[in-house]
Amino acid sequence: MEKLTTGSKSLDELLGGGIERGVLTQIYGAFATGKTTLAMQIGMLNKGKVIYIDTEGGFSPERLKLMAEKRGIDPEETLQKFIIFEPHDFREQKRVISKLKTIVNNRFALIVVDSVTSHYRIEKDRQSLNVELGKQLQVLLWLARKYNIAAIVINQVYFDSNSGSLKPIAEHTLGYKCKDILRLEKLSKPGIRIAVLERHRFRPEGGIVYFKITDKGIEDV
Repeated sequence: MEKLTTGSKSLDELLGGGIERGVLTQIYGAFATGKTTLAMQIGMLNKGKVIYIDTEGGFSPERLKLMAEKRGIDPEETLQKFIIFEPHDFREQKRVISKLKTIVNNRFALIVVDSVTSHYRIEKDRQSLNVELGKQLQVLLWLARKYNIAAIVINQVYFDSNSGSLKPIAEHTLGYKCKDILRLEKLSKPGIRIAVLERHRFRPEGGIVYFKITDKGIEDV
């Protein structure tokens, strides 16, 4: 099966042809680096239905319609491809992800959890949370393999005072399950972003490409 195109030539090349099926891909970065736009664009541009688990209220049907219109794609057809879930806490997120086993079939191309850690941040008992997060990731991975679809988990960052840098939340739990990891960053130049390939099963790590966010979504610079 084909990989899923990101809609950016340079980003597809960085990823060895696009987003891999049958594995978990983690996309992480600070606020407004283009994570949600990229995930929506991947769902829009590829054949097949999309499960979109929106934990932060970041999914915008208006934005998706605009992106489709600007690319000459039928906006209504695009919206109908997306099945949206909006869990309001970590327990509800667990229920939604578990329920996917009864929903997902061969007509789907992509599952997105945006973001997988926003409810996690609020909870207190980190040890049991990590176990639960690991279980949720295992379900997503099982679905990705069973139906040969792509699964993207979007992640947030926190400032790690030891290293003096931004780190992904629940780094070890997610790192253990995610074979491909993409980091998005803002540059001082307005509108320009970079994508860094932190981990990949086949591609060299540390590759960087530039992209911009426009009305069309994510575009090559």
